[in-house]
Amino acid sequence: MDISVSSTIAERVEKLSARFDAIEEKLSAVTETQSLHGEVQLQVAKLLQNIHTHQQLTLDRLGSIAGLAPNGENPVSKKDLDELEAAIKLEGQKRAVENHVLKQSAHLALRNSMPVEMPIRCVFLVHSIPMWDALSDIYGRMLEDERFDPIVISVNSRPLGRGVFEGEDKVSAAFDAMGVAHLRFNMSESYSALDILKALRPAAVFRQQQWDGNLPPAFATSELTFTRICVVPYGMNILSRFDGEDSGPEVSPLAFDQVYHRAAWRIFCETEMTQSYYRSFAHSDPSKFRLSGYPKLSSLLKCKGKGKWPLPEPKGKAYRVVWAPHYSLGKGGVGFGVFNLIFNSMVDWAREQKDIQFVLKPHPALFSDALGAEQTAAIKKIWNAMANCAIEEQLYGELFDASDIMVTDGVSFLTEYHLFNKPLIFFDSGHHVRFNPLGKVAEACAHKVRTFAELRKTVIAYKNGKSWDKEKEVSKLLDILVPNSDDPATTILNTIAMDIVNEGGKHSA
Repeated sequence: MDISVSSTIAERVEKLSARFDAIEEKLSAVTETQSLHGEVQLQVAKLLQNIHTHQQLTLDRLGSIAGLAPNGENPVSKKDLDELEAAIKLEGQKRAVENHVLKQSAHLALRNSMPVEMPIRCVFLVHSIPMWDALSDIYGRMLEDERFDPIVISVNSRPLGRGVFEGEDKVSAAFDAMGVAHLRFNMSESYSALDILKALRPAAVFRQQQWDGNLPPAFATSELTFTRICVVPYGMNILSRFDGEDSGPEVSPLAFDQVYHRAAWRIFCETEMTQSYYRSFAHSDPSKFRLSGYPKLSSLLKCKGKGKWPLPEPKGKAYRVVWAPHYSLGKGGVGFGVFNLIFNSMVDWAREQKDIQFVLKPHPALFSDALGAEQTAAIKKIWNAMANCAIEEQLYGELFDASDIMVTDGVSFLTEYHLFNKPLIFFDSGHHVRFNPLGKVAEACAHKVRTFAELRKTVIAYKNGKSWDKEKEVSKLLDILVPNSDDPATTILNTIAMDIVNEGGKHSA
């Protein structure tokens, strides 16, 4: 063989060998990275388990020490017991801080170690069907969008943060009736459900409310920071206070600056006013508060022309009244509710006025928490016994479309019912908390009454043809509630898709 040819072949073999070595090195690096990635996730998971176990063991040990009887061989004085109690309390606080720091660091490591995969998996934790309208449009759009993989999960709750966690079975049954595929987190131990949630590896999670106490502990804010928390308000925030006090700022931190809001990855703001409320507390990167519009309004608007009324039509069309009472009875709390003051009068009126049909649409917490099971059962029996009366506790868009007028002492419907261009009567309790500036705009759109006699007289006036004279005020409100021409759900989906892929980049407001 010619020497020159042999040399050329040798050079090519050497180059080819070098290329194979480079490829092998890259493959080795990829394999090592994948192995490291898996090890990081494993160690983070172990760390989270160890934190939970260590915390329980520490509490058990301190509890046994505190339980020592002071009548043994070495009696313990009251001073010693007080010092021991203080030491235990301090130790518990230290452990809680340490555990929180470790848990959140582990969650951040877990979130950062998980690569973004397409389609983007988003989980919806749902505990209330009446509030589902705020998220349903987003979920529906995700089903149609190849960029997303949405999963709905039904969970237990307690409406006002009191009592036992329950109700998942009702949520699941409602989803079955609507044909919404979903997983069920109906286990009594919520942390076993959290294990499943983490195994789903969601890129983002939606919860329906900012209140941690309303959901089982495994779904609290601190447990969800392994993923990206996305906030879509369940109702328009129009109150300045939530505690019954009449002093303080016009914008309540309970509505706009809870731990849930601070930990959130993105908060989708209904209006420019609410966006400014969120930003005013200056506790979060202002760029995470995105002006999207309110997807719940889009869901309600889809019900126009599709009205459904739960009562049969009598001879000659009856006048249809939606009565929407709030849960906050008495002068404590936010203080809007007057249900306990006017229920008997409403029953007498319904029995007398057969040409009016009344559908009771209570706040979810009125029957489940404010009144109690026995009283609720008695009320339902009395109300449902009348042929011109019914109760609707679930979705309400089609109910609003079929109605002629609303009577409410509540909050959210002061912004929602106006979409249907019908009279709204607000029964003012006279002792409720103040509205914030947006709430004052909404309040001005309603016909206000303060007594039952005035309420009855006003309803009958509208029934007899009185014209609705709040068009100017309603137009101002709707201009605020619909801040741009873009569809809210589309804006939210595009934001999530772009920002997850471009994590950490600069975004416009």
